[in-house]
Amino acid sequence: MAVTGQLNAHHVTGEGETMHRFSHNGVSDRTNYLIKQAQEKAMAGDHQTAVEYLQSVISLDPRHAGAFAMLGDCTDCLGQHEQAIAYYDQALRLDPFHADAWFNKGMSLKAIGRHTEATDCIGKSIELYCGR
Repeated sequence: MAVTGQLNAHHVTGEGETMHRFSHNGVSDRTNYLIKQAQEKAMAGDHQTAVEYLQSVISLDPRHAGAFAMLGDCTDCLGQHEQAIAYYDQALRLDPFHADAWFNKGMSLKAIGRHTEATDCIGKSIELYCGR
């Protein structure tokens, strides 16, 4: 496989899979790859493996609000509501306009009986969804 210009070839392996790809920015491409893998695992119901992929994203990019929000989603699905809330809080520190993180934090709070806080978070998400 010939590589021309400033593109760099990357060979990525994981769980028996191999992928060749080209990039200008190896870290960004690696995080995007890991996010995609996490999404696929989460959609298939394998939330624990998705968490592992997302933790790898965070180690590469500790300011990736979306990865923290997805970690919240996956840990919530695993029944780890307190941990999910902590991940949503981190996502919201990095991006206070992340409407999904506000909504899902509210749902996690509701799951553990913190209804007033849950209502506030869900209300904030609705405001953001509506552009207010």
